[in-house]
Amino acid sequence: MSTGAMHGEPASRGRRFLNNVVWNWIGTAASLFTGLILSPILIRKLGPDGYGVWALSFAMADYYWFFDFGFRSATVKYVAHYTATGESGKVGEVISTSLIYAGLVGGGILAVVGLSARTIVKFFQVAPEYQETFAVMIVLVALSWCLGLVLGLSAMALEAVQRFDITNRVGVVATVSRAVSQGLLLYFGFGLIPLAGVTVGSQILGYALNYVGFRRVFRGVPIGFRHGSRSTLRQLGSFGIHSFLITVSTQFQNQAAPVLIGHFLPAAFAGFYNLPMRLIQYTAEFISRIGIVTNSTAAELSAKGDSRGLARLPIFTNRYCLVVFMPLAVLFWGYGRQFFEFWVGPKTAPYCAAVLPILLAGNLIGVVGQFSSSMLLLGMARHQRYAQSMVVEMLLGLGLLVVTIPRYGIVGAAWVTAGLMAANRGLYLSYLVSRNIEISLARYLYEVYAGPVFSAIPALVIMGVLRETILPGSSWFQLAVAGATGAAAVYLVAFFTCVELQHRRLIYGGFHRSGRGSQSEPVR
Repeated sequence: MSTGAMHGEPASRGRRFLNNVVWNWIGTAASLFTGLILSPILIRKLGPDGYGVWALSFAMADYYWFFDFGFRSATVKYVAHYTATGESGKVGEVISTSLIYAGLVGGGILAVVGLSARTIVKFFQVAPEYQETFAVMIVLVALSWCLGLVLGLSAMALEAVQRFDITNRVGVVATVSRAVSQGLLLYFGFGLIPLAGVTVGSQILGYALNYVGFRRVFRGVPIGFRHGSRSTLRQLGSFGIHSFLITVSTQFQNQAAPVLIGHFLPAAFAGFYNLPMRLIQYTAEFISRIGIVTNSTAAELSAKGDSRGLARLPIFTNRYCLVVFMPLAVLFWGYGRQFFEFWVGPKTAPYCAAVLPILLAGNLIGVVGQFSSSMLLLGMARHQRYAQSMVVEMLLGLGLLVVTIPRYGIVGAAWVTAGLMAANRGLYLSYLVSRNIEISLARYLYEVYAGPVFSAIPALVIMGVLRETILPGSSWFQLAVAGATGAAAVYLVAFFTCVELQHRRLIYGGFHRSGRGSQSEPVR
């Protein structure tokens, strides 16, 4: 196995990075598109209580990742590292050891959840007619997670060697199959359990296809139970414990609010909160795929000692993430209520619109604007202090949510989640990264945030004028026109205020080559 073969062509790191980002965007776009279409259908077909049970079932599954103890991120780190140094034997040890650990943990969790499902149901305010269904859903979702823990290692290994083209092709196939299956079941009137069943089936399809790609890329790498080792287990655990703490806190911030809302308030309110949160996560996931590529790229640069490349990486990737996401943020701030009225209906829209701008601001600062920073620290294996700060965020968030939700409902939960997200994952993480790349915090914040914010100001003004005059948002067409206008305003300004001169030259060169190619190459 050669490093070049595993990383694939072209050899240019910048072009490879861009190709990987594009493939990640394609995969995420498929997920976003199907999610936007299916969510309102799920609400209408299942009803508020049924959708609340659906949301709670999958929210609980995110807590199972606590038992991963960071081994997945450690697998990506060390597969990328040993691939860069050309040590194929160590690559096999890392994958084999992770496979053994995942099998033991997954089997244990499935057994515990299967035995305690009916006890778990009693914790939530679920309508009596949904309690038995909820218990079955909990087991099915746990099964899906456990399969993913073991079989998903194929995708992790492929991402470590930056073969995002394979994983995202598979992701598109699995997503489309899931969406079509769920759409047909909803059309013919099936309920929650069959929907969960086809979700598990589509995930198994994705695992199988990723495994085929994995065996092609890692041909000749020794993988099997006998290739695992205790020394590699200790190595993965030493790295993974800190990324585990990051995962724990992230999941608490993402899922503690819906779960606690379901405990203190009727289950329907968990759905009201979950819809805008999922909408933001769907769109932010599209952007954070740049950060996913940053992780394996940072591990490669770190293994090769390329300090200059590491210093430039978080500034450009975070700034460009913000630029790409900003038109959506402007649209949701300007037309959030109207969007939800058309998407999920006028009865649900007021609840969702109340928390959307709050959650949007927190995610813009702490997730979109700094996701690449956390991936950089993971790739450099310098994420220990960030992990400690995430524990603090987790504990503060849990305590504040318990106090806030009974008094202030889902709006209070949104303020707690967004505020902690911006303070820790936005400001403090920026401080840690600026120290690692040896520039001042003020300069780092300016380099990342100033251009995107400046680019958004004209679009916000234009959006406000349009909403009060000719585009009040009374149809999907008007929302689309407003969104396109805002995007054009953002990107026009951002091209000159955010995109580096050398990157603008690459874009000009790409258009020029594309134009010449379109004239000289026949269509096949």
